[in-house]
Amino acid sequence: MTDHPTSRSATGAAPLPVFLAITFGWAWGLWGYWVVAMPPGGLQISAPFIVCAILGGLAPTIAALVVSAAAGRGEIGRRLLVPLRRWRGHGAALGPALLLMLAAVALSLVGQALLIGPLRWPDPALVSMALVWPVLAALGEEPGWRGVLLPQLVSRFGLLPAALVVGIVWGLWHLPADYIALKGYGDWFWAAFVLNGPVVLTAHSILMAWLWKRTSGSLSAAVVYHAAITASAIAGPTAGSDGLPGVLAAAALAVPLWSAAGLLLVFRWRDFRA
Repeated sequence: MTDHPTSRSATGAAPLPVFLAITFGWAWGLWGYWVVAMPPGGLQISAPFIVCAILGGLAPTIAALVVSAAAGRGEIGRRLLVPLRRWRGHGAALGPALLLMLAAVALSLVGQALLIGPLRWPDPALVSMALVWPVLAALGEEPGWRGVLLPQLVSRFGLLPAALVVGIVWGLWHLPADYIALKGYGDWFWAAFVLNGPVVLTAHSILMAWLWKRTSGSLSAAVVYHAAITASAIAGPTAGSDGLPGVLAAAALAVPLWSAAGLLLVFRWRDFRA
């Protein structure tokens, strides 16, 4: 099967309002209880919370499968199973995209050390999540974001406008989950959410749109990139984890990440314009 980064090959004529309604309704419905129930002091892990977190995180993929099936297409699942022989070609784009992202993360650590103070490694219990959660998050989201939403928007508006819209939607979708995780920020919550959500994820969305284009719409490449984002966020050190230090830490990531996206736009503009 040949992957083509077009709207029709991914979802047929599936309407975006249905996809968005399922994506937001399913996730926000499952996460909504914990917005109120989670203590103000911070995140407390329990078995029911983990179940709701996982099921809610599957919303974009569930929505993608529903609209794909309704449109008479079953390609979303198959597009995840790219033959191994094709990974050599995908690596030519996946490698640079990952290197840009990891370079931005490294620069953010330098910025945090200069702006805030010494870096601290996360709790070992959280680090163990980096072995499982990134894969769940990537498989639960990418068939929706880069399998349905991006192709549909590209066919209407072009690659860069589509990437910007996907980044904003992607960031806003995380609002309940971010509120649960960042409750301890207090008055600084909204600044932390905007930076960690729409701002950072829109920069990632530009990098991933280029990756999507260069790999002919590969969902597998998008899954790998997304898993790397989540793993670095969970397992990486930070100088600030709440309040103003946490906001500064988010800004220290946003600046180099947008710089990486800007470099890609300057030097590979023909990929976005085509």
